Amino acid sequence: MAGTPVVVSSPNRSCQAVSFLSSTSSRQNRSRVAEQIGRYAVEEELGRGATGVVYKALDLKLKRVIAIKVVNQEGPLGSVAWGWLLREAQLAGALNHPCICTVYDVGEEDGFAYIAMELVDGYPLSLFLTPSGLPHSLVVDCGRLIAGGLEHAHQRGILHGDIKAANVMVNARGELKILDFGLARRLRTGAALKALQSSAGLGVVAGTVPYLAPEVLRGERASVWSDIWSLGVLLYEMATGRFPFQGHTVFDIAIAIMTSKLTLPANRIRPQLAHIIGRCLQKDPRRRYSRASDILRDLSGMGISNVAVCWRKYKVPPRVHPDA
Repeated sequence: MAGTPVVVSSPNRSCQAVSFLSSTSSRQNRSRVAEQIGRYAVEEELGRGATGVVYKALDLKLKRVIAIKVVNQEGPLGSVAWGWLLREAQLAGALNHPCICTVYDVGEEDGFAYIAMELVDGYPLSLFLTPSGLPHSLVVDCGRLIAGGLEHAHQRGILHGDIKAANVMVNARGELKILDFGLARRLRTGAALKALQSSAGLGVVAGTVPYLAPEVLRGERASVWSDIWSLGVLLYEMATGRFPFQGHTVFDIAIAIMTSKLTLPANRIRPQLAHIIGRCLQKDPRRRYSRASDILRDLSGMGISNVAVCWRKYKVPPRVHPDA
């Protein structure tokens, strides 16, 4: 199904989280991809998304295994948008943080626009989420790590714009990596707004709309505040197993985000965490946290456990679908 997050595992269990393209686009891209792109030898496909196809590849110069995203210039990005994606990928390549997936290289070779990045051995956080949510200690520690990665990027003028469970990977050591930093901001915002205009009332369930801030849904520019809102949604989702604002269609969800009152279930969310989430999810951006470092400070004040130990019982996520 288009838009469904998937993980495709290779024999060495390395995988990268993306979403399916339409079947037509998938067949076209599969037939066009080369066995070698620049200095990268393509080994196998890992997954597909709206922005392109991700492959496992070998960097022939540095002799390291990487993930390479071949950008779909005929899809939502278009050839014109490749210019700004290239610039944003170059900015993201300057980020150096243990919780951010590293961008190694960007370029164009033989008609293929590509982004070479760190290959994350693990699964997306979305596959670990159950209807009852995660244990409190994991919610706090995951939030702390993600907030640290966000602060690192924000200090360098880079927004994410698409913080969600599917864009956070958990590797075999229990370490977290945020994917696609700064690469999806303009595409996701535009796609969400277009979806609201064209899909309302058609029964189409939202993709990343549940994570979007009210002001972004109104057409305002993404900001540090909108990234903080998305982190608040993710904290809520991790704690409860559900989104804070729900609906049957994209339109319903967007209206709920913009107008509905936030409910924080006391049986799922402890008071101190509820305070943090509530502040992240203020409708007025000026009433939210102004910096991700403030969220990091408040989460750290709740006590820090060993997140790697907490993840040990989740060697395989409960929602892995290897044949998806």
